[in-house]
Amino acid sequence: MATTGSLTALQLNAAAGLLQNQGIGISSNLTSAIASYENTALISPFLSTISTGTGNILSANVVANLETLAANTCSALSNSIPPAYSGLGVQMTDVILAEAVVDICSNNVSQLGQAVNQAQGYTEQTSVIINSAVNSQTYLSDTFTTMNNMITGSVTAVNLYPDAFGTDLKNLGRLINLKNLNNFGSPLALVQQLYSLSGTIPVVSVAFIAAGITQDVVLNLTNPTASVSDSAQRLMYNAMTQITGDNLTQILSVLGVTTVGIETMADLLNPLKLFPNSYQSLTAPTEYGPRDIYVNSSGSVNTTLIRELPPYVVSSLV
Repeated sequence: MATTGSLTALQLNAAAGLLQNQGIGISSNLTSAIASYENTALISPFLSTISTGTGNILSANVVANLETLAANTCSALSNSIPPAYSGLGVQMTDVILAEAVVDICSNNVSQLGQAVNQAQGYTEQTSVIINSAVNSQTYLSDTFTTMNNMITGSVTAVNLYPDAFGTDLKNLGRLINLKNLNNFGSPLALVQQLYSLSGTIPVVSVAFIAAGITQDVVLNLTNPTASVSDSAQRLMYNAMTQITGDNLTQILSVLGVTTVGIETMADLLNPLKLFPNSYQSLTAPTEYGPRDIYVNSSGSVNTTLIRELPPYVVSSLV
């Protein structure tokens, strides 16, 4: 067995164990299969004729014709190479054996080691890509519904126009309490966020009492865990529509809101006013996939949401 390069004693011992002290060679299964083929009643006499006649009884032209016999019809009947692969050699079994020698790097241990390492590196690298592609189908289960949502942290599940949405969010300053997103858009959540930043604002309290909200409810609005009935929140909303001018400017300053077009405190509950650049791209999750909240530039609400969202979400639309 020819060898080149240098191997350590440990590598030699490991190789000897792996190869069972038989050295590198063509698989015995392959050589047995070839021998079985060459010994068949059809092929054995044919190969013997070529071997005996070459250089003696038969002319070179006849031998060449025999070696390509049936190549265009059924090459396996004469151990021939199909025409499309004629450049590889003459006899099929000879080509197979030659390729087997190439595959084991011509019995060269160093070259075989390099080939194995290359193959291992290729399989490891390819496996990462394949596994990633397979795992991506169920990656993080149902946390992200699409690749866009995964990349953006589900921002695109809320708005399909991230650039404009980001601009709108920046202009809203500290209006949105990320710890209370489930109640975003309710009068109570707005007041609680406002009071958490500045404490009670008299003009708001006076407007609420004037709208018919009891004093006990108004005094308890500074409590972040306060609960208010839907009817009371409706009165709060009505009161907010009356807060404008300098009083509104004070509230916007506390919240850090710089959005253009806010004319009353109630506008801070209106998505059309809050997201002037991106409201047409706002979506709501439904069991049928995301749905546009607004269907046109006039701000008409998508009526299909009444059927597709839970009743408590759209109760104010019904």
